[in-house]
Amino acid sequence: MVLTDTMQETYTIGTWAAGGTDDAGCRWSVPTTDLRNGTGRKTHITERPFGTGAYRSRSYLAGRSMSLQGWCMPTVEPSWPLLVAARRRFMGLFPEGSQQLLVVDDGVLPRQITVELAEAGRKWDWWPANGGADWQLDLYAADPRWLSTVERSASATLATVAADGLDWENGGLDWGNGGLDWGSSSGNNILTMVNDGSATAWPLLTITTPSTLQNPTITDPITGGLLAYTGTIAAGQTLRIDCSPFSATPVTLDGIDRTGALGSSRFISIPPGSTRAVQFTGVGAGTVVATWRDADE
Repeated sequence: MVLTDTMQETYTIGTWAAGGTDDAGCRWSVPTTDLRNGTGRKTHITERPFGTGAYRSRSYLAGRSMSLQGWCMPTVEPSWPLLVAARRRFMGLFPEGSQQLLVVDDGVLPRQITVELAEAGRKWDWWPANGGADWQLDLYAADPRWLSTVERSASATLATVAADGLDWENGGLDWGNGGLDWGSSSGNNILTMVNDGSATAWPLLTITTPSTLQNPTITDPITGGLLAYTGTIAAGQTLRIDCSPFSATPVTLDGIDRTGALGSSRFISIPPGSTRAVQFTGVGAGTVVATWRDADE
């Protein structure tokens, strides 16, 4: 659904959008929302039984509850069929058990978050004489971070077996053609990732090879984070390692779950406002591509 005559901020879920007039001729206003509020923290505190204060461990972001409230009013006649269709679109949001992306565009820094219906769900109240309706959408985000709508990427490579040594098989050294030629290495196995947001970001790592690659490993020398895959990737195969703790299947090879083949699984993260440079190693040739989004609270 495309909005025209947009207001200050637009909200999009699938084909439904609010914050302007949709292409069916209904104006969706959102005068009330708590989306700009921060999320809470999960604290882990135990009172000290024989001393002042309490013991604590690190706190983490809690899941986020949020609400959109507004009104819908047709801008053309006949209005009743437009309202009936508008309600049907609204009530059709979130088929049972599904999650969808909520995209909020303030004209400056668009952000997205994965949401599902909260317990209160959807509400629709007709106005007198059915000239419009008030609506409310209560949502929940298990992952409370707002992610950039722009995806970042970076890559690193492992070169094939280098031809930069001495060849003793074909008659020794040929001094008549300029001495020793050590060649050049085509591999750059350092992967650099930047997160300009205010919350932790987790990359998706995609590893491929032109021939074979055995036991690929990703190492973060700063934190000691280590991803060590035990196995061989053949030409044409794709290994994906999703570092997000919200991933149901962190490791797949051509779509098949291979999480059990991850010998070490200290997943890589990119702290807020930070840069992470990790090292890609393995036996053979390969390329790793990392994709991620800046994250905010």
